[in-house]
Amino acid sequence: MIKNKNILITGGNSGIGFFAIINLLKTKNILYVVIKNEFRKNEFLKKIEKYFDKNYLSKFLNIIENCDLSDLENIKKIKDYFISKKIFLDVVVLNAGLQYTGSFYPKVSKQGIELTFAVNHLAHFYLVNVLKDFIRDKEESRIIITSSDVHDPKSSGGNIGKKAGLNNLVDFRKKVTGQFLNFNADEAYKNSKLCNILFAKELEKKLKISSSKISVITWAPGLVIPNDDSGFFRYSKRFNLFGYLIFSKAAKNILGISESIENAGKILSEIVFDSNLNNIGYVHLSNKLISFKKHKLVESNVSDEANSAELASKLWILSEEICGSFGFVTFNI
Repeated sequence: MIKNKNILITGGNSGIGFFAIINLLKTKNILYVVIKNEFRKNEFLKKIEKYFDKNYLSKFLNIIENCDLSDLENIKKIKDYFISKKIFLDVVVLNAGLQYTGSFYPKVSKQGIELTFAVNHLAHFYLVNVLKDFIRDKEESRIIITSSDVHDPKSSGGNIGKKAGLNNLVDFRKKVTGQFLNFNADEAYKNSKLCNILFAKELEKKLKISSSKISVITWAPGLVIPNDDSGFFRYSKRFNLFGYLIFSKAAKNILGISESIENAGKILSEIVFDSNLNNIGYVHLSNKLISFKKHKLVESNVSDEANSAELASKLWILSEEICGSFGFVTFNI
């Protein structure tokens, strides 16, 4: 069993991340979990203490608290935490994500950035930039980003409703800051997942220039529907509870197309340690439906747009500019 790894995870207090943490804690590696506020922290501890006793948790679990990722100011707080404790990381899991499909109006971050883009992409972009020097440059080191196959308009989820598309970033800044042109919450989510992959590909390219051994992995968990009110659908449920209930019942029981949250968390924890993913540059993994209620994680192609090196480079520059416009300076990886 692999030991003595330092693992940072965002989006760990509920959903897929929570079950990934349960599996990761069993390995006796050291976890650093970013949590939004006091309420979420208490909720998380109450749940996790059903699986492990307090002494065990005090040894292997560390919480970086009051860290709402939508506020770029808090990303600096995460960096300061690792500086003060002189800790280097082996694995960074960028799993936090939100969507509020069904809303007619954009939610915004403290910096006035549309919330889906702020959390799903920009926070993680900035976090990797400020933490790069705290990630050990070893073959087993990796940065893992939870994306989604809905980034691809040809996928079964991506071709329903408004499709992902960045239109070569024409007016994209106006879509995510300030004017929020033609806002559509579903499109915003799909675009954020496309941004995840473009960011990962450009990151890998930059790491390769410096001969880094760190792998960059995006993965798509499939359609995951939680059994409770936590996790991924907690916002969009509010806008169409009846539709959500019918859809979730059909997806789980009739069509058998959804993945359980426990399995998805287990898969994420396996990606953290899989030695086949050592020093591989970049890969996209997708948890594909292979038969009724049965999935398999396979290496997968991304959409044509996600494959555009030129678009990936432009998104990186735009992300730097947006961070910079609020006084958050990124570093040249």
